[in-house]
Amino acid sequence: MSEHDTNLYGTIHGGVVMKLIDDAAAAAAGRHADGPAVTVSVDRMSFLAPVRAGDLLSAHAELRRAGRTSMTVAVRVTAERWNASGPTAEVANAGLTFVAVDAGGRPRPVPPLTVPEEPADRG
Repeated sequence: MSEHDTNLYGTIHGGVVMKLIDDAAAAAAGRHADGPAVTVSVDRMSFLAPVRAGDLLSAHAELRRAGRTSMTVAVRVTAERWNASGPTAEVANAGLTFVAVDAGGRPRPVPPLTVPEEPADRG
C-alpha cells in the first residue's frame, strides 16, 4: 500500500481494501466457473485493524458454496510491515456472492463444489 491510498488519518481507505477483496473473490469465482463471474452482493465485510502505507497485503479467497449459477466466496486479508519480518495480522475479512455469466450477461450453470478427500478417507 502506498501513501496514494491513504485517507486523512494516514491509514488506507477501506474502499482500497474492498477492491482487493473483490478482485481476489472474483478470481476464485471465475476459476471455479471457468469463465466470467460478477459480484452480486457483499454479504459481510469486517475491518479488523488499520492498514498503513507501506504494509504488504495478502488476500486469500476460498469458495465456500456453489449453487446452480451462484457461488459464495470467503476472503481473508492479512498485512505485514514491508521492512520487518514477523507475524502477519488479519486486517479484514469478507463474504461475497458471485454469479457466473455467459457472453450475453445471463446467468449460466457452475460446476458443483467438490471437497477434497481426507487422506484417512482413502481406501
